[in-house]
Amino acid sequence: MSNFFPIYLFCSLCSVFTVNAYAKSPFPSIVDNKDVTLCIRKYGDNNSECLASLSDISERKLTTVYQEKLNEISHYDYNQWWMGESKQREGMKDAFVRSQKLWLEYRQDYCKSASAGAEGIKDYGAIALSCLINMGKRRIDEIRMLHPNLSDG
Repeated sequence: MSNFFPIYLFCSLCSVFTVNAYAKSPFPSIVDNKDVTLCIRKYGDNNSECLASLSDISERKLTTVYQEKLNEISHYDYNQWWMGESKQREGMKDAFVRSQKLWLEYRQDYCKSASAGAEGIKDYGAIALSCLINMGKRRIDEIRMLHPNLSDG
Protein backbone atom coordinates (compact mmCIF):
# COMPACT_ATOMS: atom_id res chain seq x y z
CA MET A 1 0.00 0.00 0.00
CA SER A 2 2.84 2.38 0.78
CA ASN A 3 4.05 2.03 -2.85
CA PHE A 4 0.75 3.39 -4.14
CA PHE A 5 0.58 6.41 -1.84
CA PRO A 6 3.13 8.58 -3.75
CA ILE A 7 1.36 7.80 -7.04
CA TYR A 8 -2.04 8.51 -5.46
CA LEU A 9 -0.76 11.79 -4.03
CA PHE A 10 0.79 12.83 -7.35
CA CYS A 11 -2.38 12.05 -9.32
CA SER A 12 -4.55 13.85 -6.76
CA LEU A 13 -2.41 16.98 -6.97
CA CYS A 14 -2.41 16.84 -10.77
CA SER A 15 -6.19 16.68 -10.87
CA VAL A 16 -6.52 19.63 -8.47
CA PHE A 17 -4.22 21.77 -10.60
CA THR A 18 -5.93 20.68 -13.80
CA VAL A 19 -9.37 21.58 -12.47
CA ASN A 20 -8.09 24.95 -11.25
CA ALA A 21 -6.47 25.63 -14.61
CA TYR A 22 -9.82 25.24 -16.34
CA ALA A 23 -11.83 27.04 -13.67
CA LYS A 24 -11.03 30.45 -15.16
CA SER A 25 -10.54 30.75 -18.89
CA PRO A 26 -7.50 32.71 -20.08
CA PHE A 27 -9.76 34.16 -22.79
CA PRO A 28 -12.06 37.09 -22.06
CA SER A 29 -15.75 36.63 -22.69
CA ILE A 30 -17.03 37.97 -26.00
CA VAL A 31 -20.05 39.37 -24.13
CA ASP A 32 -17.96 41.54 -21.77
CA ASN A 33 -17.15 45.06 -22.89
CA LYS A 34 -15.69 47.72 -20.60
CA ASP A 35 -17.51 50.61 -22.30
CA VAL A 36 -20.88 48.87 -21.98
CA THR A 37 -20.11 48.10 -18.33
CA LEU A 38 -19.27 51.78 -17.75
CA CYS A 39 -22.62 52.85 -19.26
CA ILE A 40 -24.48 50.48 -16.97
CA ARG A 41 -22.53 51.61 -13.89
CA LYS A 42 -22.91 55.30 -14.70
CA TYR A 43 -26.57 55.34 -15.76
CA GLY A 44 -28.04 52.25 -14.14
CA ASP A 45 -31.42 51.37 -15.65
CA ASN A 46 -31.41 54.65 -17.64
CA ASN A 47 -28.53 53.51 -19.85
CA SER A 48 -30.34 53.27 -23.21
CA GLU A 49 -28.95 56.55 -24.62
CA CYS A 50 -25.42 55.66 -23.57
CA LEU A 51 -25.69 52.15 -25.04
CA ALA A 52 -27.24 53.49 -28.26
CA SER A 53 -24.36 55.93 -28.56
CA LEU A 54 -21.82 53.12 -28.12
CA SER A 55 -23.61 51.07 -30.76
CA ASP A 56 -23.64 53.99 -33.21
CA ILE A 57 -19.96 54.76 -32.65
CA SER A 58 -19.00 51.12 -33.09
CA GLU A 59 -20.99 50.71 -36.29
CA ARG A 60 -19.67 53.99 -37.73
CA LYS A 61 -16.07 52.90 -37.07
CA LEU A 62 -16.68 49.55 -38.74
CA THR A 63 -18.42 51.14 -41.72
CA THR A 64 -15.70 53.77 -42.12
CA VAL A 65 -12.87 51.24 -42.08
CA TYR A 66 -14.80 48.99 -44.49
CA GLN A 67 -15.50 51.88 -46.91
CA GLU A 68 -11.88 53.04 -46.78
CA LYS A 69 -10.61 49.56 -47.60
CA LEU A 70 -13.20 49.13 -50.35
CA ASN A 71 -12.07 52.43 -51.85
CA GLU A 72 -8.44 51.35 -51.60
CA ILE A 73 -9.18 48.10 -53.39
CA SER A 74 -11.37 49.78 -56.02
CA HIS A 75 -8.63 52.25 -56.95
CA TYR A 76 -5.63 49.99 -56.57
CA ASP A 77 -3.29 49.97 -59.57
CA TYR A 78 -3.55 46.30 -60.53
CA ASN A 79 -0.61 46.77 -62.93
CA GLN A 80 1.59 46.40 -59.85
CA TRP A 81 0.57 42.73 -59.69
CA TRP A 82 2.44 40.30 -61.84
CA MET A 83 0.45 40.13 -65.09
CA GLY A 84 -2.30 42.05 -63.29
CA GLU A 85 -5.64 42.68 -64.93
CA SER A 86 -8.70 44.68 -63.95
CA LYS A 87 -10.69 41.46 -63.52
CA GLN A 88 -8.33 40.46 -60.66
CA ARG A 89 -9.01 43.74 -58.87
CA GLU A 90 -12.75 43.38 -59.50
CA GLY A 91 -12.58 39.83 -58.17
CA MET A 92 -10.85 41.06 -55.04
CA LYS A 93 -13.41 43.82 -54.62
CA ASP A 94 -16.37 41.46 -55.15
CA ALA A 95 -14.94 38.92 -52.70
CA PHE A 96 -14.36 41.65 -50.11
CA VAL A 97 -17.92 43.00 -50.45
CA ARG A 98 -19.33 39.46 -50.24
CA SER A 99 -17.16 38.60 -47.24
CA GLN A 100 -18.42 41.67 -45.38
CA LYS A 101 -22.04 40.80 -46.06
CA LEU A 102 -21.46 37.23 -44.87
CA TRP A 103 -19.51 38.47 -41.85
CA LEU A 104 -22.38 40.75 -40.78
CA GLU A 105 -24.73 37.76 -40.89
CA TYR A 106 -22.19 35.63 -39.04
CA ARG A 107 -21.73 38.29 -36.35
CA GLN A 108 -25.47 38.49 -35.78
CA ASP A 109 -25.81 34.72 -35.41
CA TYR A 110 -22.65 34.39 -33.32
CA CYS A 111 -23.74 37.08 -30.88
CA LYS A 112 -27.21 35.58 -30.66
CA SER A 113 -25.55 32.31 -29.72
CA ALA A 114 -23.12 33.95 -27.29
CA SER A 115 -25.87 35.86 -25.46
CA ALA A 116 -28.60 33.18 -25.55
CA GLY A 117 -28.19 32.41 -21.87
CA ALA A 118 -29.18 35.98 -21.00
CA GLU A 119 -32.43 36.07 -22.99
CA GLY A 120 -35.24 37.33 -20.85
CA ILE A 121 -33.12 39.17 -18.31
CA LYS A 122 -32.98 42.97 -18.12
CA ASP A 123 -29.35 43.22 -19.28
CA TYR A 124 -29.81 41.04 -22.37
CA GLY A 125 -29.51 44.03 -24.71
CA ALA A 126 -26.27 45.18 -23.10
CA ILE A 127 -24.84 41.67 -23.23
CA ALA A 128 -25.72 41.27 -26.92
CA LEU A 129 -24.36 44.76 -27.66
CA SER A 130 -21.08 43.90 -25.95
CA CYS A 131 -20.67 40.99 -28.32
CA LEU A 132 -21.49 43.12 -31.39
CA ILE A 133 -18.99 45.78 -30.34
CA ASN A 134 -16.24 43.25 -29.57
CA MET A 135 -16.78 41.43 -32.84
CA GLY A 136 -16.74 44.76 -34.69
CA LYS A 137 -13.36 45.65 -33.19
CA ARG A 138 -11.95 42.33 -34.31
CA ARG A 139 -13.37 42.78 -37.80
CA ILE A 140 -11.77 46.22 -38.06
CA ASP A 141 -8.41 44.59 -37.32
CA GLU A 142 -9.08 41.95 -39.98
CA ILE A 143 -10.02 44.56 -42.57
CA ARG A 144 -6.88 46.55 -41.83
CA MET A 145 -4.77 43.44 -42.43
CA LEU A 146 -6.01 43.17 -46.02
CA HIS A 147 -3.51 44.75 -48.42
CA PRO A 148 -3.95 44.91 -52.20
CA ASN A 149 -0.23 45.65 -52.38
CA LEU A 150 1.13 42.40 -51.05
CA SER A 151 4.43 44.02 -50.12
CA ASP A 152 2.56 46.12 -47.52
CA GLY A 153 1.56 43.05 -45.48
